[in-house]
Amino acid sequence: MMSNIKNLNKSILLGLALILTQWNVLSANQTNHEAADVQIGMYQGVLDGDPGEGGLFYRLNFMEEGMIEITKQFGGNNLKEIKSWEQQGEYISITSKTGDQIHDFDEAKIELLSAKKIKYNKGHHQFYIHKYSGWKTALHWVGMLVLLILLNELFRRYKIPTFAFYIIIPFLVIPLIAYLGYTEVSYWFKWVKLYSVVFAAIWFSFMRYTKLGFAKSARFVAAAFLAINIAEAVGQDFSMGFIANILNAIAGILSIITLTGWKDIQIDDSKEKDLVWPAMTTLWIIAYDIWNFVFVYLNFPGSAANQFLVLLSCTIPSLFIKKGTWLQARAFTLAAWFMYYFISPTAVETHLVPLPRTDFLMLASGVISIVANLILAYVVFKDKWSAKKQLA
Repeated sequence: MMSNIKNLNKSILLGLALILTQWNVLSANQTNHEAADVQIGMYQGVLDGDPGEGGLFYRLNFMEEGMIEITKQFGGNNLKEIKSWEQQGEYISITSKTGDQIHDFDEAKIELLSAKKIKYNKGHHQFYIHKYSGWKTALHWVGMLVLLILLNELFRRYKIPTFAFYIIIPFLVIPLIAYLGYTEVSYWFKWVKLYSVVFAAIWFSFMRYTKLGFAKSARFVAAAFLAINIAEAVGQDFSMGFIANILNAIAGILSIITLTGWKDIQIDDSKEKDLVWPAMTTLWIIAYDIWNFVFVYLNFPGSAANQFLVLLSCTIPSLFIKKGTWLQARAFTLAAWFMYYFISPTAVETHLVPLPRTDFLMLASGVISIVANLILAYVVFKDKWSAKKQLA
């Protein structure tokens, strides 16, 4: 009887996940093509830059009397300018002044799809700009944090929903909606990141439920997923060339070399069969979280607050629910977040939380990142040195 109830619960949870997935697809892509006027207030959007350039974040504050304030954050730059705008039918034109630095919207095709959604086309660049709502954004941020934590707990406890979620959605649902044109994600690097982290979640699940978990090579691969992920970001930071990015890149290298004890990764004997990394300390997790947040803050400014959300969603469970499970939780929550983004990019980009960003704040974030990881490196290598002295 209890077994039937558990199976029913699993089926219900899986069904809810799939229903939520499809609902997001439909709701995110409903666009009112009827004539509309741009609303006075804030719109925002993110544009994937050219390779090595990172992401560009735009905020457009439409004001009365044909004036607009445009904020552009990218790389080591933070620009804000006042321009003029005019709507003609379904299209908006934005005109710069002499001496302006932001010319991204000059002679661009800016199409008003609805009162809450604008499509931008210029050259080979295309992206969507969405109407911003502060209270809806806050609700979305908190709601997604809670949902990711709950999903992590679901996947810790049940095998069938775990494999179904990380196989059916990324390998069947997402390719289908891409083929049907329901997703706006086209940048190849994002697709690589999606499937690399999904593969990590599947790998960890096979380690938990098969004999793969006893293989030394499997433990090495588990740690390698994390190290390679950090190394990719380090390369991005170095390619940007700004002082803050270089400091953070060095912090990332320290994060890799302080990854110790991967041979002790194991599947514990609890009923959840958690993948645990006993040598991964709270200090390492905090230093990593700081480094990772700073990386996104510097390279993809529009996504920084959401990245903080995703980091919290794996850090909270690994520190307060089940210690040692951070790597497992990181894969589950990050993969779930990426799938949500690919299925409903509009829902994510509509609710971007803007963070203050200045030259001082960027440099300060880089300094904080490297200091945190230097402290981590000192503690790790001091302990190693002490252990060697005792053995000697």
